[in-house]
Amino acid sequence: MRFNPLKFQAPLAAGGIALMAFNFLQFAVPHGNGLIKLWDIPWAQLSMNQMGAYLPLIIIMLISTMVNLGLTVIFLKELVQWLSNKQDYNDFMHDPLKNNGIFAPIASLSMTANVVWAPLAFFIPKLSTSMMIIPSLIFFGLIWAIVFMLEFKVIKIWLTQPIDISKLNFIWLLDVFAFGLVNLTGTGIAAISSSKSIASLAAFLSIFGLSIGFFLLITKLTYLVYLQIQSARLPEKPVLPAFFLVIPITCLYGLSLHRIMMYLQTYFNFDVEVLSFFLIIFSYAITIGWGVFTLYLLTDYIQRDFYKSKFSPPQWAMV
Repeated sequence: MRFNPLKFQAPLAAGGIALMAFNFLQFAVPHGNGLIKLWDIPWAQLSMNQMGAYLPLIIIMLISTMVNLGLTVIFLKELVQWLSNKQDYNDFMHDPLKNNGIFAPIASLSMTANVVWAPLAFFIPKLSTSMMIIPSLIFFGLIWAIVFMLEFKVIKIWLTQPIDISKLNFIWLLDVFAFGLVNLTGTGIAAISSSKSIASLAAFLSIFGLSIGFFLLITKLTYLVYLQIQSARLPEKPVLPAFFLVIPITCLYGLSLHRIMMYLQTYFNFDVEVLSFFLIIFSYAITIGWGVFTLYLLTDYIQRDFYKSKFSPPQWAMV
C-alpha cells in the first residue's frame, strides 16, 4: 500500500484516547502535586463503583498508549522512506488540494510527546517530570520549527499554483490542528516546568505559535463556511467527517490558553482564575455548538440521500 502522511491519523487517534483516560484520572483521583501516577491510586480504599470506573480506564489507557507508540515507530519508518523518494514527496506537496496532509505526522508526533509525558509516565515510575523537561523542550523546539517551515512552504505553493477553490473542504484545517497540538506541548512545559527560564521560553514560543494558528483558524474557517453557504450541497461522504475537525481544534486552543494562564499565575502571581474559567467554558461552548451544527448537517445529508435513493427511479428505467 502506497504511503500517505494521513496514515498518522491512526496513532493520533490512539494517543487522544489515552490522554482522555489519563485526564479523567488526573481530575477524578485525589493525589499530590503534578501528574498522577499508577501508585497514587488508593486501590484498597476504592468503592466497587470507583474500581469499575478506574480499572477499565487504566486498561484502555495502556492499550492506547502501546498502539500510539507502536504505530508511530512503524509509520516513522515509512515516512523516512517516503521522504527519501523525492518524486512522491514533490508530487504530494505540489498538489494544493492534498498537501495539507503533510501536517498529520507533525500533529501525531506532538500527540505522542503528550502521551509520553502523561499516560506512559503514569505506568513507568522513572519517567519523572523533571527528567523529561529538557528533552521535551528540545523536541518542542524542533517540531515548532518544522511546523512553521511546512506552513511557509504550503503557503508558497498555494500562491504560485492554480487551484479550484470550489473543491476546498475542512481537511484544509489540518495545519491549524497541527499548530494546536504542537503548542499544547509547549504550554504543557510552560505550566509544569520548575525552571522559570525554560517555562518562559516555552510560553513565548507557544504564544507566538498559537497566535499564528488562531489567525489561520479564523481566516480559513470563515472562508470554508462562506464556500459551504455558497455551495448547493454538502461535500462528498468521505470528506464529511472533516467537519468535526473544528471540535478538537477549539479544545486544543482553549486548553493551551488555560495552561498559559497557569504559567502567568505561577511566575507572575496574576489572578487568572476568572479569565481561565471563561476560556475553558467559551472553548467548550463553541465545541458543543459546532458539534450540534455538524450533526444537524450530517443528519440532513443522510435523510436527503436516503429519500433520493428510495424514491428515485431505478437505473434501468432511466435508459
